[in-house]
Amino acid sequence: MTTEKNGRHRRPLLVAVGILAVAAIIIASVLWRRSQGPITLTFAVYSGNNWGVPASYAYAIYDRAKEMFEAQPENRNIRIRLITGTLYRDYSEWFAQRVLKGQEPDLFMIKEDDFNIFASVGILEDLDPYMRRDRTFDTDSFYPKALEAGAYAGAQYSLPVSVVPSFLIVNKTLLAHENLTIDREHWDWDQFYRICRALTKDTNGDGTIDQFGVYGYTWQNAFYTNGQTLFSPDGTRTVFDNEALEETIEHLKRIYDLNRGTVIRESDFDNGRTGFKQFNLSEYRTYGSYPYRILRYSNFEWEILPFPSGPRGHSISKLYTVPVGMSSRSRHKKEAFEFLKFITENAAFQSQVWKETNVLPANRNVIAGLRKNATNNENDARLLDFMTDNHIMENLYVEPAFKWYADLYAFIDDQIFRIIATDRDIRGSIPTLRTDIERRRTELQESTTP
Repeated sequence: MTTEKNGRHRRPLLVAVGILAVAAIIIASVLWRRSQGPITLTFAVYSGNNWGVPASYAYAIYDRAKEMFEAQPENRNIRIRLITGTLYRDYSEWFAQRVLKGQEPDLFMIKEDDFNIFASVGILEDLDPYMRRDRTFDTDSFYPKALEAGAYAGAQYSLPVSVVPSFLIVNKTLLAHENLTIDREHWDWDQFYRICRALTKDTNGDGTIDQFGVYGYTWQNAFYTNGQTLFSPDGTRTVFDNEALEETIEHLKRIYDLNRGTVIRESDFDNGRTGFKQFNLSEYRTYGSYPYRILRYSNFEWEILPFPSGPRGHSISKLYTVPVGMSSRSRHKKEAFEFLKFITENAAFQSQVWKETNVLPANRNVIAGLRKNATNNENDARLLDFMTDNHIMENLYVEPAFKWYADLYAFIDDQIFRIIATDRDIRGSIPTLRTDIERRRTELQESTTP
């Protein structure tokens, strides 16, 4: 009886001793880390963007991120050092040199064309384990396609700081001058073509076309709105429908033929002589506001439109992202993920992305709040209403993610342009194109396989 009673008394004591021991270890660990001085994370950012839009104060938003992150009590032992000064066009070469020397930063922005290569050769850290372990990380705060843009072979290798959807803009003044209206309820290829045909003309009688339908509308814009994708996710198969691609090329060729060989330049739209132009959100926010609007589009009124839908699909837009990844050789991966999570998910910082840049925050919850509070800026209010009402962020496509995609896309782009710009039989050209794509895909795959 005495032994049993003493055992019952010892158990709480042992539990208490165990708790104190664990607490002592934790406190000792914290004190040791503090004694080592702050951890410094390096973060490389480029100046400029993929769409060539002026960007004032290119690094201001990341200076703000550094300040906000370091100010949080839990991050008092972490310092962020920004690596700046490299232009967007020079960034790939600069970064490659850092990798060769084993000096890549802990975190870095990634150019769109570099992502597949980085992920495939092991430069990027797989973020999935960090996301799974972090109970506060919420993948639902991102639009699915924005996350997909940072995935490779089923793993997440980057997260988006911001997103940039694309769409059309229309010269309202020109359409009104030509007595043309858009039926938004039936906004499809046929209506788009009819308006382009009505706009395209020689206005001064010199025998040369000087007013046009559309600038910058590509086969890819049409292809995806016709319910198609080029490849399986891993890039091992072509999956497009031959008849659907034939419809796409015929549609583009009809529009191309309207110009009778005249080359349309961007200045033709800028000067009010073209009805439509492919645009993206960053351009819209930049050129919809003073002073850039005065410099570029001051002589006509314009508004945004979804892409017209094809017979097999619906309106869908290309998504650009500004992704950030972590080096697989970083010595401070836990801390690096904390900062990466902060700049991509923290609501306070993501709100600053909208206020201080011309892009859209990656956090979809922040975007929902912005729409409610955009009444002070008419341009932003129209933009947010347009994207919400037309479900732009739910109808997006991202480029396939496999190692040789960039080279393969350049090949396909060239082949389709040749079909559109010449008198080739389109139906007969599609099977040949498919065979050529398969051959080229195999060549590229074999050339990049160890």
